Amino acid sequence: MLTKLRKRKEPKLLKAQNSAWRIFRQNKAAVVALTYIIAVVLFCYVGPHFYHSNQTDAFEGLFSTNLPPQAGFPLGTDDQGFDILGRIMYGGQTSLEVGLLAALVAMTWGALYGLVSGYRGGAIDAVLMRIVDALLAIPGLFLLLALMAVFNRSELLLVLVLGGTGWYGVARLTRSEALALRNREYVSAVRSMGGSNTRIIRRHVLPNSVSTLITVTTFTVGDSILALSALGFLQLGVPLPKTDWGTMLNTGVQSIQLNQWWQVYPVAGIFLFLVVSFNYVGDALRDVFEVRLRTQ
Repeated sequence: MLTKLRKRKEPKLLKAQNSAWRIFRQNKAAVVALTYIIAVVLFCYVGPHFYHSNQTDAFEGLFSTNLPPQAGFPLGTDDQGFDILGRIMYGGQTSLEVGLLAALVAMTWGALYGLVSGYRGGAIDAVLMRIVDALLAIPGLFLLLALMAVFNRSELLLVLVLGGTGWYGVARLTRSEALALRNREYVSAVRSMGGSNTRIIRRHVLPNSVSTLITVTTFTVGDSILALSALGFLQLGVPLPKTDWGTMLNTGVQSIQLNQWWQVYPVAGIFLFLVVSFNYVGDALRDVFEVRLRTQ
């Protein structure tokens, strides 16, 4: 009997997966964006195994600084003698790791906060949402600068600061999902059978909000990488000897006036296209999880 049930479920699951991939594939821009994201990840993490460069000490002395692209240095060197191609890989690892971890922090806290607020409703919901409104009234960059000025810089602090200031939109979206789900028939049935609020949120409200959370996660990752780059550009990024794309831009922008374009354009193009790619993928995932677009 169990075997027959499994056989019945498997074709439905495969059909849903094929339908989701077909909907995603119809968005050509999202497919290109996803390919680009995968390429950047491979470039940052696999590339250093094939292209070796010293990214902790300037190794050629003053005579290797500000070299234009040439044999041995495909993207030239910066004002400290670091190979820029290797530097982009090295900084990309930090930017991706901090961005992903910060998005995870924002999604975890924002989802928990929004689900509790939306499910409980009433005075609790009103108080929790007014707190979010008050935090949204504070310019995000100013709040980031204030926190970074108070505490010593570290990768962990950057993750906590970016995640701790990036959950407001997540909380509002999950709250709206919880408000729509808390009065559904199956939730009322569980409640009438004595199911606790914690169980209802964990087993019914949260699983039915996963589609929204996955979609928002892609936008949050892009926003976190962009915020980290802004902090790095303001010299508040990761501490030396590590670097990130924003710190590289801060270093390179001083050289652009001397027509040393190789210190700005490559890294700026890579990270800007990456942020835009995450947004395109997020738009496509929203269509994939939209029930009205699925074929039965």
